[in-house]
Amino acid sequence: MTIIGDVFKELFKMFVADLRLTLAVVGGVTLVATFMGSGGLGPVGAGLTLAIGCVLVLGEAVLREARKRK
Repeated sequence: MTIIGDVFKELFKMFVADLRLTLAVVGGVTLVATFMGSGGLGPVGAGLTLAIGCVLVLGEAVLREARKRK
Protein backbone atom coordinates (compact mmCIF):
# COMPACT_ATOMS: atom_id res chain seq x y z
CA MET A 1 0.00 0.00 0.00
CA THR A 2 2.93 2.35 0.33
CA ILE A 3 3.30 2.73 -3.44
CA ILE A 4 -0.31 3.90 -3.72
CA GLY A 5 0.27 6.38 -0.90
CA ASP A 6 3.45 7.60 -2.59
CA VAL A 7 1.63 8.11 -5.89
CA PHE A 8 -1.10 10.15 -4.20
CA LYS A 9 1.48 12.23 -2.33
CA GLU A 10 3.34 13.01 -5.56
CA LEU A 11 0.12 13.93 -7.37
CA PHE A 12 -0.87 16.22 -4.51
CA LYS A 13 2.55 17.91 -4.53
CA MET A 14 2.37 18.31 -8.30
CA PHE A 15 -0.91 20.22 -8.14
CA VAL A 16 -0.08 22.27 -5.05
CA ALA A 17 3.43 23.20 -6.23
CA ASP A 18 2.13 25.87 -8.60
CA LEU A 19 -1.21 26.96 -7.23
CA ARG A 20 -1.62 29.74 -9.80
CA LEU A 21 -1.24 27.26 -12.67
CA THR A 22 -3.70 24.83 -11.09
CA LEU A 23 -6.30 27.53 -10.45
CA ALA A 24 -5.96 28.92 -13.97
CA VAL A 25 -6.55 25.51 -15.55
CA VAL A 26 -9.50 24.74 -13.26
CA GLY A 27 -10.95 28.19 -13.96
CA GLY A 28 -10.61 27.72 -17.70
CA VAL A 29 -12.31 24.33 -17.61
CA THR A 30 -15.10 25.78 -15.47
CA LEU A 31 -15.67 28.65 -17.89
CA VAL A 32 -15.78 26.35 -20.90
CA ALA A 33 -18.17 23.99 -19.10
CA THR A 34 -20.42 26.93 -18.23
CA PHE A 35 -20.49 28.15 -21.82
CA MET A 36 -21.23 24.64 -23.08
CA GLY A 37 -24.02 24.22 -20.55
CA SER A 38 -25.69 27.45 -21.65
CA GLY A 39 -25.51 26.38 -25.29
CA GLY A 40 -23.10 29.12 -26.30
CA LEU A 41 -20.31 26.76 -27.27
CA GLY A 42 -20.34 23.49 -29.17
CA PRO A 43 -18.02 20.52 -28.65
CA VAL A 44 -15.50 21.59 -31.30
CA GLY A 45 -15.42 25.16 -30.05
CA ALA A 46 -15.04 23.94 -26.47
CA GLY A 47 -12.13 21.72 -27.44
CA LEU A 48 -10.39 24.52 -29.29
CA THR A 49 -11.01 26.93 -26.43
CA LEU A 50 -9.57 24.47 -23.92
CA ALA A 51 -6.51 23.80 -26.09
CA ILE A 52 -5.80 27.50 -26.62
CA GLY A 53 -6.44 28.28 -22.96
CA CYS A 54 -4.07 25.57 -21.76
CA VAL A 55 -1.33 26.77 -24.12
CA LEU A 56 -1.78 30.35 -22.87
CA VAL A 57 -1.72 29.29 -19.21
CA LEU A 58 1.37 27.16 -19.79
CA GLY A 59 3.11 29.99 -21.66
CA GLU A 60 2.38 32.39 -18.81
CA ALA A 61 3.76 29.92 -16.27
CA VAL A 62 6.94 29.43 -18.31
CA LEU A 63 7.47 33.18 -18.70
CA ARG A 64 6.88 33.75 -14.99
CA GLU A 65 9.41 31.06 -14.08
CA ALA A 66 11.94 32.41 -16.59
CA ARG A 67 11.65 35.91 -15.10
CA LYS A 68 12.08 34.48 -11.62
CA ARG A 69 15.31 32.67 -12.61
CA LYS A 70 16.99 35.71 -14.21
